[in-house]
Amino acid sequence: MKLLRGAVVLLAILAVAIPAVAEELARWDDPVGDDTGDGDYTYPLNEAFGEGGQADILSFAIEKENGSLIFEFTIRNLVDPWNVGNRLTMVAVAIDTEEGGDGELRRNANALLAEPSEYQIFVAGETVEVIDMNAERVDIGASVETNMEKGTIRINVPIDAIDGAAADWRFTAAVGLQDDYGAGGLGDFREVKKVEEEWRGGGGDDLSIDANLYDIIVPEPKKILFLFGGGQRSQEEILGDCSLETGQLVILPALALE
Repeated sequence: MKLLRGAVVLLAILAVAIPAVAEELARWDDPVGDDTGDGDYTYPLNEAFGEGGQADILSFAIEKENGSLIFEFTIRNLVDPWNVGNRLTMVAVAIDTEEGGDGELRRNANALLAEPSEYQIFVAGETVEVIDMNAERVDIGASVETNMEKGTIRINVPIDAIDGAAADWRFTAAVGLQDDYGAGGLGDFREVKKVEEEWRGGGGDDLSIDANLYDIIVPEPKKILFLFGGGQRSQEEILGDCSLETGQLVILPALALE
């Protein structure tokens, strides 16, 4: 009996001591140095941005751990110029769980979604915010953990807070620069102008038609009979596909787990 009790105690200790291992569901690697939007975006001139890279995705991964989905962005150059925690970088994940949804990526992204979303998650600094399909803020228990040395932003979202099967969801991942308007909160995506300024990037336009996104994850082309079928648009083509004449915004592609 004592041996049995000791074994139970040992198992309980091990269960607490050994952390759960995250299961990686999907990973997309992204080219280094393609944080140029439609191909010619530049960073603001202020010295806080240095050599840039704050909006350059190196990889985006989706993991499952303890009943949560983890969205991990690896960014080339996370910085903390004002010693207040991660700043300048803003990431977004839009989640499509069913038919319908919000067809626009919010927070001044200036972009539409190929797969309208029921939830959009935004992170800047140590602040995470989730909005629903009506662009209303909702609390689903999301949290964020940033590792400046590794350049990672990990967003934890409890699966049971969202209806439906995660395997059928679609995800849109994008990154830009944060503008908190000096208030220190979440803020919005920083505007990209035609010509770069101290606090505005360049390479866009001054009519709010271009996307305020420097980098996105582009899905790989689908395979048909073990061969890649159909053309695959590049990031530059996607983020450059807006029209001053019609007012058409760019349309961001979605990712699938399978």
